[in-house]
Amino acid sequence: MKTGEVFEVFARQWRKDPLKHVGSVVAPNPDLAVSFARSIYNEEAWVEMRVTARKHLISAIAIKGDAGE
Repeated sequence: MKTGEVFEVFARQWRKDPLKHVGSVVAPNPDLAVSFARSIYNEEAWVEMRVTARKHLISAIAIKGDAGE
């Protein structure tokens, strides 16, 4: 079982593209989350990659009974 916090990873291949969700990583801190994201999601030549803790995402619409509620 992995311990740590869940971080969501967003990236774009071209400056004109919107950021898209490419996956998530579990890490004990933000610095390791960035390192994990860069090594795991390196299949594309990204021009930008952003990593944020899942707990910092703001829900606009949520599924009833979701763990985030």
